[in-house]
Amino acid sequence: MNYVFDNFELDDARAELRRDGVRVPVEPQVFELIRLLVAARHRVVTREEIFEVVWDNRIVSDAALSSRIRDARKAIGDDGTQQRLIRTIQRRGLRFVGEAREIRPGEARAEQSQTAEPVAAATTERTRPDDILDRPAVAVMPFENRSDDPSDIYLADGLTQEITAALSAWRYFPVVSRNTALRLKGAAMSAPDIGQSTGARYILSGSFKRSGKRVKINVSLTDTQLDEQIWAERIVRDTDQLVELEEEIAAQVVTIVAPELAGAEARRIIRKPADDLTAWELAMRAAWLIDQGLSGDFAQAEKLARDAIERAPEWGLPYTLIAIAKFQQAMLGFSNADSNLAFSGALDAARQALEIDRSAWLAHALSAVGELWTNRNHDKAILHVNRAIELNPSAAMNYHFGGCITGFSGDPEGARRYQERLFRLDPLYPYAAVIEADLGLWHLLDKQFTEADDRLSRAHTWDPKYGRALQRRIALGGLTGDRESAMAAARALSDLGLSLDYKVIAASYPFRNPDHSDLFLDGLRRSGVNF
Repeated sequence: MNYVFDNFELDDARAELRRDGVRVPVEPQVFELIRLLVAARHRVVTREEIFEVVWDNRIVSDAALSSRIRDARKAIGDDGTQQRLIRTIQRRGLRFVGEAREIRPGEARAEQSQTAEPVAAATTERTRPDDILDRPAVAVMPFENRSDDPSDIYLADGLTQEITAALSAWRYFPVVSRNTALRLKGAAMSAPDIGQSTGARYILSGSFKRSGKRVKINVSLTDTQLDEQIWAERIVRDTDQLVELEEEIAAQVVTIVAPELAGAEARRIIRKPADDLTAWELAMRAAWLIDQGLSGDFAQAEKLARDAIERAPEWGLPYTLIAIAKFQQAMLGFSNADSNLAFSGALDAARQALEIDRSAWLAHALSAVGELWTNRNHDKAILHVNRAIELNPSAAMNYHFGGCITGFSGDPEGARRYQERLFRLDPLYPYAAVIEADLGLWHLLDKQFTEADDRLSRAHTWDPKYGRALQRRIALGGLTGDRESAMAAARALSDLGLSLDYKVIAASYPFRNPDHSDLFLDGLRRSGVNF
């Protein structure tokens, strides 16, 4: 059934909000919130019900709820001051207070009538578009407290909650609600029984133990259908920074687990004939190929993602996979690429993903990269990367991009804070040499030349073929008077077949602050290198 109010129509079947017959673009969660409030307009809708329907009981922040309420009001021409249609009922919830009526799909819209018959609230159980993708669910079971102090149970439960929220943000797999998992706390059940009870294909379980200033986390991933443990890890951390402890452990677990989940599913899928694959399975196979990091796999991953789009054109993930495949391809040749063009393909695909799902964190992150390098639009890049971090604070890639964009936008110190945190989230980040070269550049811009030399040396050690570290080494040598180092870096660039054209190098650095650009270029000029 559809609903009409004011000059709006809410098309439930198409998940569309229309104003005077023209579609109003809204995020899926914003649409769900408006639909819930309109359908239940004769009563107050509690926060708990909103979390249940809009987020499927996933743990989200109050800021996320406030953001969706603000966007819902904006979409229908309301705001928090007027509250003409959506009213906040203090300490209780929200209520839709406009006049609305229910119409059948295809029924001609009529003028609103105050005598319209009341309509019962719509059921919260409805078929969602993503259901057709046949996605396997994951359940995060309550972590066992093995500390000597029984009161440490609050830390174990907090860790469970953080991991559930972080894993939900990855958006590859549906995550069973925390309340469902909590019901099984302490139950002596086999993995298949847990899978049958929760509907989860995979379960993540573990234990927490604090001993002095150290915390030990044991975590494992089990396939409930095969009744096999497919991954396990032991993580040891300090408790000196308790404020960030749960978030960082959760981030580290999720960074490790998310690829394992995708890999496990891909290994199952890869045995099936291609013509039997669903859109979800095609996307998982594409994701698995991308995770392998081999340049020859990216084109095939793109093809699989496009096949997934043919089967599910309203699904945003395949576009995001195309964007990440194009980003990975660009990174392989970034040292010698035209930086204005390197990420344009990733930007185009990321934009398509965001047209479908504005809450896709990875699409926001890749849009940030594209806006910086393709369009030199620092403001848009910052907005996108901040949104990506808000949606998924566990992704190391977000801090890679956040540092890069912040540094080129004129804040080297802020850039260092972003990228130094990255290694706490993912000590094995695949672009470690790129990060070290970036950190070297940010120190250089702050004239911290000793620290810049240390970072650039590490970058060269980890990847001697990364040309941008060598470019920055030339500039550093010019600024410090170390012409020998600068010339050695120039020879290494030449041996790699990379450009030594001054104008090409200068044009590939999107500095917003003219002083930073002048400093870097002055270092190149004073290096003694014959560009």
